[in-house]
Amino acid sequence: MSVQNLIISALRMIPRGLVRKMAGDPITVDGYVMDPTIQILSNLRDKNAAGATMPETMAEIRAAGNAFDAIAMPRRRGVKISDVELPLKTATLKARIYEPRHASTTDPAILFFHQGGLVIMHHLTDDWFCALLADICRAKVITLDYRLCPENEFPAAIEDGLALWDYVHEQAEPLGIDKRRIALAGDSAGGLIASVMCQVLRDKARAADDKPQKIAQPAAQLLIYPWVSTRIEETGSMQSCAEMFPLTRATMEMFNANVFPNDKNIDHDWANPLHNENLQKLPPAIIATAGFDPVRDQGNEYAEALAAVGNQVTHYCFGKLSHSFLCLARVSNPVQKACEQLARDLAAHLGR
Repeated sequence: MSVQNLIISALRMIPRGLVRKMAGDPITVDGYVMDPTIQILSNLRDKNAAGATMPETMAEIRAAGNAFDAIAMPRRRGVKISDVELPLKTATLKARIYEPRHASTTDPAILFFHQGGLVIMHHLTDDWFCALLADICRAKVITLDYRLCPENEFPAAIEDGLALWDYVHEQAEPLGIDKRRIALAGDSAGGLIASVMCQVLRDKARAADDKPQKIAQPAAQLLIYPWVSTRIEETGSMQSCAEMFPLTRATMEMFNANVFPNDKNIDHDWANPLHNENLQKLPPAIIATAGFDPVRDQGNEYAEALAAVGNQVTHYCFGKLSHSFLCLARVSNPVQKACEQLARDLAAHLGR
């Protein structure tokens, strides 16, 4: 284990006063003060970046994105995992299924989609959080290794998500899932996938109103620091957090260049759920944003827009935290508390 990893492992046990001294002068943005443990990670990032060669190939970019794997929180005990390949309509894709203690034949389910700008990371990036959801929600959680860009053209990932929705409904009985209690969840780009799926499934249901078989709807949507607009503007959090750990404006521009080459599909409805003119009659939403995050404002705006047209919304802005905080529970007590709160809120929507 490297010296840096030893420091990271010890951060939660070090007295807060000493952690603050290690972090240095507090980082403040828009009235928020960064959690000092996250600030230490930010400092380490800056130290490692000094004089380093920036990743250029897609393999190098993805390897850098997987750096969070090394500091992941150990998975909760008692949660059973199964690594499978699912024969979806779009492709045969890897997935991990998490089962809670005392799983039954009629558990609720959560379909989870990972972060990474639709370009990097993988279905195990948020492994600890998925296990947490399974435990607290007493639900089966399925996280999908959806197809990434640029190898696959947008909106391949969303098509995979919709195919997973269909598959889980078709296989609900052998999977031991209650079809009436299936929620969608995701962070960052995974929040994009989950939010768009809610809109698409609502529209399908409206189109099928006169048909005998109803289109099933999600029981809830959990969107964590969601990416819900392709617009990169010189205002608000996009400007004030442009150089923030771990998501920078430059990284967002790299994502856009790979997902929307030459701006192809950049204005696609499925890339911009925030700008949908009809946000009514969507599933209950739990939306979490972070103070130190370029996409903070668009997530806040989406929460406000959903609530303004009568949707049930629970909205948190965790001011001390940064983008990708689901990966930081090992070092930050505020992250763990935030994650547990989000899991409890989702559990309530699933009747748990």
